[in-house]
Amino acid sequence: MSSSEYITCFYCSEYTKLAKDYPVNFASMDEKSFTPRCFLHWKYECNQCVKLIHFNGISWCSDCKEFTCLSCVEEKMVKKNFLIYDYYYNIPCKKCGKMNPGLDFAEYEGIHPYQTGEIIPSEDIVVWMPIHPEEAEVKEFPHPAWGFQRIMKIGKISDFQRLESLEEYDPKKVWDELAPTWGANWPEGGDFNHKYMILPSLYKMIDVESGDKILDVACGEGTTSRYLAKNGAIVTAIDVSDMITYATKKEEKDKLGIKYLKLNAEKIIGKFGEEAFDKVVCNMALHDINDYKTTIEQISKVLKKDGLFVFSITHPCFAWPTTTSLRVPKDSQRNEDKIRVIFDYFDERPVLIKYGKVFAPLLHFPRKVSDYISVLVKNKLIIEEMSEPKPSENLVTEFPRHTYMDYELHPHFMVIKSRKI
Repeated sequence: MSSSEYITCFYCSEYTKLAKDYPVNFASMDEKSFTPRCFLHWKYECNQCVKLIHFNGISWCSDCKEFTCLSCVEEKMVKKNFLIYDYYYNIPCKKCGKMNPGLDFAEYEGIHPYQTGEIIPSEDIVVWMPIHPEEAEVKEFPHPAWGFQRIMKIGKISDFQRLESLEEYDPKKVWDELAPTWGANWPEGGDFNHKYMILPSLYKMIDVESGDKILDVACGEGTTSRYLAKNGAIVTAIDVSDMITYATKKEEKDKLGIKYLKLNAEKIIGKFGEEAFDKVVCNMALHDINDYKTTIEQISKVLKKDGLFVFSITHPCFAWPTTTSLRVPKDSQRNEDKIRVIFDYFDERPVLIKYGKVFAPLLHFPRKVSDYISVLVKNKLIIEEMSEPKPSENLVTEFPRHTYMDYELHPHFMVIKSRKI
């Protein structure tokens, strides 16, 4: 093998970014994979099950001179920042019960059997000897769950940031900044998602009848409001942001009789009073509203008895920011090169999403399915129907880039119809 064909070990290459004088070995294992590895960072044979186990899932007992893997015993997790990690496994020796760290942390501590000389590696590698702590070059721990971030770098993904508070990001201000590009350029009838995936289910559930008094909450530029009015409803529409100015401009032109008001969704009872509407609709907005509990409570109060509340949201389980599609390679336009990646379903911190240079950042409030259901039930809104829109075969044929091996495999949106009892 020529020098130009040598491939460096993935782990060695990453460790050297954080550990002073860490040697970089050439990979002799998995050379053609995303993570080529040297003999040191390869697999070790467990003395119990006789299986070869990744070095981070097996420990060495210096007393018994044996390896034990985490499949043969009950391991413990120890939270500690070291190298590119924020935890390691403590694995009890099957023979004596002594707790020993996985070989990744053992190497960091200088107690790996190759470092102590208890075992001599059968391949020519340079073994790192950790420097004394006070001589260490101070470097900031990069990020928790580093392996996840590594996977993200392989493919294409939108830039996002989890927020600990909303001190710098007021939801109204965020949508005010989005309005000039979003509201002004929104196509009549909606984009692909709205036109083909969301609105057909929403319109079917709202089942508008002539004379229905309907409140459109967080109406945006008014696509849903105009549909309802054209089908005979008496529509009142509210939005807290400057998006409503674009809806108002269209009403001045179309004259459908829609009453637009700039109003916070959390304060509608004070404006309209109880049982003022037959139906309430909220299209793709609840996940953008911070206090959704108060909003749903207010919606229930302004609904007449037996009235309908129909809303659509990004799917809490399968849509951004809980999951996303990752493309490998990044620039591939074929959907078979897309991989679905799960972030953290239970992380409900607000998310600031940046979709490039065209749009201002979008603020999103991820929630669990159970959160929505619990609040609905608490406010006497009983779910009658739920839709997770899936494209038809004709739609897949007509719009393959949007749907094939993507929308047809998992839902991106959820539409719920509830009735006030």
